[in-house]
Amino acid sequence: MQIICAVIISALLGVTPLAQEFPWEIFKPRTLQEVISITTNAVRPDDSMFLANNQLESKVEVVFTGQSRPIIEARKTFIRMWVGMLRADQKSYAELYEREYLYKEGAKEYWLPTSRPITKYFDKELKPGDKMNLFLISIGAYRSTGEIDCVLLVEEYKTSAVQQAIRLERN
Repeated sequence: MQIICAVIISALLGVTPLAQEFPWEIFKPRTLQEVISITTNAVRPDDSMFLANNQLESKVEVVFTGQSRPIIEARKTFIRMWVGMLRADQKSYAELYEREYLYKEGAKEYWLPTSRPITKYFDKELKPGDKMNLFLISIGAYRSTGEIDCVLLVEEYKTSAVQQAIRLERN
């Protein structure tokens, strides 16, 4: 009876359990360098910016550093512009990105805007030096002081099963 009530309430509220699930399967394994290269190559020589329609959903393995900072203003403006042009029906999406976190792939470091809802778990689940998989999208790029700045948004993450088991055992 409780299950039937839950299904009826979900139907009335327009909420389905599947709507809440993250689409892990659409993210293809890549390196950050690959994502940046593909995005950079999409920017024509005479473009000041490139707004991506194909978001290049990617799963990348990185090392968590634990460092964060407010998103630089130029990136924040670019995110708002992308949302306004290509996700006008989701205006609040840009508000999910307030901070960028420093991740490492090999010896290279990358500051990536990271969705606020997932960062609240970082202190509990991660420590500097932990390996993790980021699930990110490329929303485009813009020119900044002669260089191309690719904007990659971290939407979700996973740690290894081994790390998760060790953390549970310690707690």
